[in-house]
Amino acid sequence: MTQSRIFAWAVALGAALTAQAQIEAVWLTHRSPTPDRTVVNWKSARPGPSQVRYGTDPSCPHEAHEAGEQTLHHVEIPTPQRGAAVYYRVATGEQLSETLAFQTCPEDGVRVAVVADWGYAGRPDLTALKADKPHLLMTAGDNVAQLINPAQPGDTRYIQPYLGLIRSEAAFFASTPFMPVTGNHDRQVGPRANKRPGASAEVYDVAATAFLSVFALPEPGWRWAFTIPQADATFLALDLHHVSDFGTTFQSCHDYRRGSEQFDWFDAQTRAASTGFVVTLMNEKSSCRALEHGAWHAMISRGTLCITGFGYFAERAVESDGFPYYNTCAAKPGDVYRDAKAVVCERVSSYLLLTFDRAAGRMTAELKRLDGSVIDRQTYPRRGSL
Repeated sequence: MTQSRIFAWAVALGAALTAQAQIEAVWLTHRSPTPDRTVVNWKSARPGPSQVRYGTDPSCPHEAHEAGEQTLHHVEIPTPQRGAAVYYRVATGEQLSETLAFQTCPEDGVRVAVVADWGYAGRPDLTALKADKPHLLMTAGDNVAQLINPAQPGDTRYIQPYLGLIRSEAAFFASTPFMPVTGNHDRQVGPRANKRPGASAEVYDVAATAFLSVFALPEPGWRWAFTIPQADATFLALDLHHVSDFGTTFQSCHDYRRGSEQFDWFDAQTRAASTGFVVTLMNEKSSCRALEHGAWHAMISRGTLCITGFGYFAERAVESDGFPYYNTCAAKPGDVYRDAKAVVCERVSSYLLLTFDRAAGRMTAELKRLDGSVIDRQTYPRRGSL
């Protein structure tokens, strides 16, 4: 049996995660700053230790484990291979998964898909996106509609909406590393009511407790940096959304002002980035580039492009200095907050596909409708190569 057939068999088998197995959900993330290590995550029905068997063949000869009694499990395994199938299965005591598999990033031709507002998309048809076979799936926020525990509003540890998201595409999440960015709804633990000045955790959990308990991401998780060497690309995730509510009981993100930890971190990251491509991800609308007297645009534009997930439309805007801002949204068409510098804007559900040609020193960005048809295609050279 060829490697491609073995991989297809393992993915198909993984789709058969059953209630009898008592492993309720399995998903992949990256906690290390590169893809050389991958976190296998799962939710077990009963608490117990965490064990992963893995390898480059379905026998899964290697083992990684963590002691302790938990139902949320995060076990990191080495994945230094380039363009190889990695097989794995998880166990918590007698609770077992099927054998699953994912493909590591190849030496060249890395594909990264970006979606946004999944929380308001219901069950979107991702057939076209999955046919693009992305090596990683990233987001621009609002991965769930809200995190309000109906039995206990204000509960910061309520994770059922995230588990529902993962179960909605069980085979995809078990075979594609997922690196989400937060939006305000990823922190919403109470109803949006009685807005007033001052700090409060009654509406939004700024610490993102539930999000961070589910998704093992590069530290500190609510913002992160991730580099794919074989794509010559760095991705920077910001915690920016609903900044107009900052300083009120509706505040949902960390401080973004000059001198804040987030501002200084992003400034340092964009100055130090040595990769040919730098992509910024955030949930806030693209006009936030004007924040702090334009300092945010000055930092963002050191990179290649910025992707946002604010509003229900697909857009590419180009600033006067030529820097591009994209907006994407998987939810059904709705409110359009057209950027004043938009050159492409369509009221349609969409996703973004980034394809990296390292040998040629270019990245292709395709803004696509959910049916896979292309709205806009642009090619960007490696930074410094103009």
